[in-house]
Amino acid sequence: TIGTTKSTRSRLSKLSSEVLVDGTPEDSYDIVNGPQSDLDRSRIKMNEMIFSPPFRRTLFLGVCFVLLGLGVLLTLENFMSVKTARDWVEPHRDRYQMVHGGGIDWSFGSDAPKPIAGAFIDGTVESRLADWHHATSRVPAAAGMDGFGSVAVSETAMFNDVPIFWGLSFSGGTIMESVLGQCLKLVQASDKGMQDGDERDDLHLRTVFANGSTYLNVDLSNQEGIERASALALGTSGMADVAHSPLLHEVSELFTPTNQGRLFVMSRHPVEREFARFRYMRRWKEGKLLGEHNKGMTYTDFAHSEYVADNWMTRTLVQKKEDEELTAKDMHVAKEILRRKALVGLYSDIMGATRHYARHFGWDHARNGGKLNRGTLSCFERAILDGMEKDLEQAGYLVEKDTREGSVAWGKIMSKNKFDFELYIYSQQLYKFQISLS
Repeated sequence: TIGTTKSTRSRLSKLSSEVLVDGTPEDSYDIVNGPQSDLDRSRIKMNEMIFSPPFRRTLFLGVCFVLLGLGVLLTLENFMSVKTARDWVEPHRDRYQMVHGGGIDWSFGSDAPKPIAGAFIDGTVESRLADWHHATSRVPAAAGMDGFGSVAVSETAMFNDVPIFWGLSFSGGTIMESVLGQCLKLVQASDKGMQDGDERDDLHLRTVFANGSTYLNVDLSNQEGIERASALALGTSGMADVAHSPLLHEVSELFTPTNQGRLFVMSRHPVEREFARFRYMRRWKEGKLLGEHNKGMTYTDFAHSEYVADNWMTRTLVQKKEDEELTAKDMHVAKEILRRKALVGLYSDIMGATRHYARHFGWDHARNGGKLNRGTLSCFERAILDGMEKDLEQAGYLVEKDTREGSVAWGKIMSKNKFDFELYIYSQQLYKFQISLS
C-alpha cells in the first residue's frame, strides 16, 4: 500500500493516463485506483470508440441517409397517390362556423390565400356556383409539372356542371370565345347565337354556327336574354359546354345546386381595361357607341368622360351601382367570391391562363394522361394574337404616350378604380397559387 498526501495523489492522477504497466491485460493496473476489471476496460474502450472522429462521421452520414430515404419515400407517395382538393382546402365544418367567420381554410403553403373574415357570399352565388376546388383531383404528376396547374375537375362534375366565363369582350372575352369555339370545338352560350334576331321566337334550344364556332340560340349579355335562357332550361339542358356573360349574379340564376356553374375569370389591370374599352367603343360599328360628337376623343378626353367605368369588377361582384359608395366590407366580399368560387387567369399571361383553364376543366385531357396536340396549341396562339391585334386596332389613331403609367389619363382612371386595382393585385396572388398547387 502506497500512502499519499493530497498533492501527491493529484500528481499521480494526472500521470495515470500516461503511465503504462507491463504485463498481460489481466494484469492491467490503475496507478491511483488499483486493479481494473473487465467491465472497466470495456467501458473505457466504448467511450474511446464513441468519441472517436471516425465513429461520429459514420453516425452523421447514417442519419443523413435515413432522412434522405424518408424524403424520397414521401415524395414518391405524394406523386403516386391521387388527391382531391380536400387535401389542400378544408371545407365548411358546419353552419355555425360559416356564420361566425369560418368557412374554407386554405392549409397548403404559406402563400395560400386565407379566408376573408366577416365576408359572406350572396345566397345565389353561394349555392349555384361551385367552389372552384369542388370535385377535383390531381392530374398525373408528369402532366402537372408544366406550370399550368395540376388540379382538374372530375368528368362526372363536368357532365353535370357548366363552366361560365365572367368578363368583358375587350378584357379577354372575345379571345376566349375564339379559343374555346374554334380550337377546342366547344358549344358555347353567349350573345353570338342571336345575331339574326329570329332566334328570339324559338321555343327550344338549338345550335347555330357563327364566327367559326358553334353557339346556342341564346343571349346572355342582358337580363332579358338570361330570363329567356332560364325559361329554356339552359343550365340543366346539358347542351352548353361553356357559357359567357358579364352579368355574374343574373347568370347564376340559370343553375341549380345540383347543376352548378363553374366560374372562371380573366383579370386585367383596370386602367388597361378602360383603355381597351375606349378602343372597343371607337371601332364598334365605326364609333356609334361614342356618337358623332366624340369621334375625335383622345385617351385623356376619355379618362375625364362618363364612359370610364367606376370599379366595374368590384361593383359587379357585390351588386352595387355606380351611385352607391363602396366600402372595405365590399372589398372583402369581392375577394372572398374570387378566392372560393373563381378559377383565375390574368390577361397579362393570357396564353398561360388559357392553358390553366384547359387543364382545370379537362379540355386538355391531362387527367387521363393526354395532352393538347401541336395543332390545337397553334390555334390557341393564332386566336390570342388575332384578339390582341384587334384590341389595338384603333391605337394607331391615338397618342400612345397618353396610356403610359404616370400620364394624366392613367392617373384619372386609376383614381376611379382603386377598388378594382386592389382586386387585380389579389387576383395575381390567386393565380400564382392555383397554377402552383401540387
